Amino acid sequence: MRFLLKLFTVLVFCIPLKAGGFDDLGNSARAVSLGGAFIAVADAPYALFYNPAGIYRIKELNLSTTYSNLYPDVSDDNLNYFSLSAAVPIGIIGEFGIGGTFLNTELWKENIFIATYAREVYSSFAVGGSFKLLRWSAEAAPGEEAMSYLGFTFDAGVHYTIPGVMENTNLQLGASIQNITQPSIASNGSDDAKLPILFGAGIALVSQKYNYIVTVDAVRENKDFKIKAGAEFLSLQYNVFNLETGFLLRLGYDGIVNNSPFKQSGLNGGFGLNINDFKIDYAYVFPLELKNVGGSHKISLSYKFNY
Repeated sequence: MRFLLKLFTVLVFCIPLKAGGFDDLGNSARAVSLGGAFIAVADAPYALFYNPAGIYRIKELNLSTTYSNLYPDVSDDNLNYFSLSAAVPIGIIGEFGIGGTFLNTELWKENIFIATYAREVYSSFAVGGSFKLLRWSAEAAPGEEAMSYLGFTFDAGVHYTIPGVMENTNLQLGASIQNITQPSIASNGSDDAKLPILFGAGIALVSQKYNYIVTVDAVRENKDFKIKAGAEFLSLQYNVFNLETGFLLRLGYDGIVNNSPFKQSGLNGGFGLNINDFKIDYAYVFPLELKNVGGSHKISLSYKFNY
């Protein structure tokens, strides 16, 4: 049984490398609960994973971390995914961001280290770019040597806000391109393992009056076309011991909509608790096509420094 479970781990995490690899497995519980539709929302440090231009809107030091428990019904292995991100504004110079992701199984380790720069170049219009260092390592099979890979690529994005499309409501637009250089992530440099370019565009309606966000992203990866959509609502807001507290509800959908051999989709949901500048977010992802592995739980902690 242990051998079969390890074989399953290899099938889940190694075979998809031919189609991509280094996927977003939970860089933010909030973004995940919105179906992964964050290209236009882009209002937190983890925006650097979705649209590097988005961090220009962050004017205070922001930190965020996320832990994901992947496929809990797969026993005999702890499949988990961990991410960190930070946005550091530097006045008129622009905004900088750093981040990292860590996928861990018994047989496979996968990491991304990312450095981002964004700047507003015209009224509410910003551009940004990221340098990404990619690394994976695989345990040695019996009689063979361990394998590993180290490489890099780049992302770029734009973000634009149209204020006041309705009363106290903004329309936000974003676009991004990821893995621009299409590096081969095979240890032998095979062209069959080139990382695909991801083209994405998003739109978000953000209401300060009614405290909601509705957002949709369209993403193309090779021949697959994905739609990501989500909504966030502030359901409760109150002051407790001089602490401004808010409770938010979220739901989302993420799926490949064209006819594809890699057909997959998921229903997502979650909530957030904001206490002054501290945020706790939770998301649950239920895969519709992948059976008998259980849904994934994700939790994020974020803090904004006011100084």
